[in-house]
Amino acid sequence: MANFNQRVTTALIGLPIALLAAYLGGWPMTILIGLIAAIGTLEFCVLAHGQDIQGSAIVAVPTTLAVVLAFHLGIPALWVLALALAVSITFLLEMLRHPRQIRRSLLQTGMTLAGVLYIGFPSAFLIAIRGLPDGLTWLMVVLALTWGTDTFAYFGGRRFGKTPLAPVLSPKKTVEGAVIGVIGGIVSAFIFLAAGGKVSLLALVMICIAPPVAVMGDLFESAIKRFFHIKDSHLAGLDIFPGHGGVLDRIDALVVVTTLCYLFLSLIGVAL
Repeated sequence: MANFNQRVTTALIGLPIALLAAYLGGWPMTILIGLIAAIGTLEFCVLAHGQDIQGSAIVAVPTTLAVVLAFHLGIPALWVLALALAVSITFLLEMLRHPRQIRRSLLQTGMTLAGVLYIGFPSAFLIAIRGLPDGLTWLMVVLALTWGTDTFAYFGGRRFGKTPLAPVLSPKKTVEGAVIGVIGGIVSAFIFLAAGGKVSLLALVMICIAPPVAVMGDLFESAIKRFFHIKDSHLAGLDIFPGHGGVLDRIDALVVVTTLCYLFLSLIGVAL
């Protein structure tokens, strides 16, 4: 019950802030996304704290911010340069710290790059989606797909959950909760599609694919934590989502749903 109360309080405070930033777009949204992405990238790098595979936070966090800024400004060359510098600088720094340990340096460079790809680019895709024609509608569809799936899965699982979905990765998740979550995500997204006048066959295909992807994104993040023997990703002093774990625990579904929708809208076209 204490955890549930924390979740409700966090939602009551965080949801209006997120929705206001989404409505305003521009710099307010970019600043909020940049802050959350920076913390998420830091959490990702710290997951492997003390291990040879640990990524470089001092490189990954600025690189994530550069990617977000590049999409805000519409300068693709900026994120290309940022990635090139991130790979070069991380490898150089690790070789200086651990001479002749090329494998270790390569692993740490790869982990640094993985953090940017996992957190930075999906965060930037949110900005790109907001900048599309009718971008606010599409952004709300993305959020509805993610939050709808997560919320309905949570309450559906608590009320009807009996069959474990993936007991090794996440013992509390159930098949019943996942099914209710998928249905809830589709219905939530459809409401925003209809309100924005964007109902079409291709749009319906997208919102039907995204909720199962959201469930898989949640399980994927659980697998990462299991691999590094971490219960949740939050960092002391940076627990901005009380009751939800860390930033990674809160955006695990959002990063995959955003990526899916961004690619779908980009490849198929926004005139769905």
